Amino acid sequence: MEGIRLAVIGAGTMGKAILRGAFRQNIMSPAQVWLSNPHEDKLSPFGDMGVNTTTSNREAAEHGDVILLAVKPQCLGGVLEEIADLASGKCVVSIAAGVSYRSLCQRLKGAWVVCVMPNTPLTLGCGACAMTEQGDVPDALYRFVHDLFACAGLVEPVKPEEMNRMIPVNGSSPAFFFRMVRCMVRAAADSGLDEGTALRLAAKTMEGAALMLQQSGKTAAELEAQVCSPGGTTLAALTAFDEWDFDAMMQQAFARCVRRAQELGTEQPDNQA
Repeated sequence: MEGIRLAVIGAGTMGKAILRGAFRQNIMSPAQVWLSNPHEDKLSPFGDMGVNTTTSNREAAEHGDVILLAVKPQCLGGVLEEIADLASGKCVVSIAAGVSYRSLCQRLKGAWVVCVMPNTPLTLGCGACAMTEQGDVPDALYRFVHDLFACAGLVEPVKPEEMNRMIPVNGSSPAFFFRMVRCMVRAAADSGLDEGTALRLAAKTMEGAALMLQQSGKTAAELEAQVCSPGGTTLAALTAFDEWDFDAMMQQAFARCVRRAQELGTEQPDNQA
């Protein structure tokens, strides 16, 4: 969007994916971006993209109307201390897991805060992001942040207090899917099948199943039933899921993910989450 300047603090994979999506969709130009990282060697790929780079987080923050904090949760406390006095009147966007909207508002006096939980498929332009609702963020700035992430995938607004509970749904869940495929491929290999063939078939099947969920208008339970023939192979396989209580395992995985997000929040210096 013309006129809105973006500061990106952190020169990692996620920041690169977000910028590539924005430039690909022409919602902003590289000249509108200032990106910082204390390690100069990590800045060169971004300089090659045409963005302004600096080793000073404060310099980047000074130039941005929107400040994207693309750093790990463990690094966020130090960054907030650096830029807190520069944040007033700006929109600050955090993608750090477990760091609450409320604690960011308390530490960034006078700033408008947006929390986003992206996932790694963002790097391929097909990510899924949970994003806090607009609240008091000016419309132009909120739309800019929304469009910035929408360039690389789906964006769903959620209440601030729901953000931690969304992490296992979209933030961590690619790892769940990768683990399942890894197990499927290993089981196929143990039965004498070629691993490469099994991986390609499993991955394509997962892609197709996702499209069915998105496009069929049916629930996951309805689609599951659609695959199952009475007395057939799929039902026989699903008995193992029932006997080993797959549902309870997933509930426990979600609970542990959310609990760790809450712990990460309380580990931040001066965090009031």
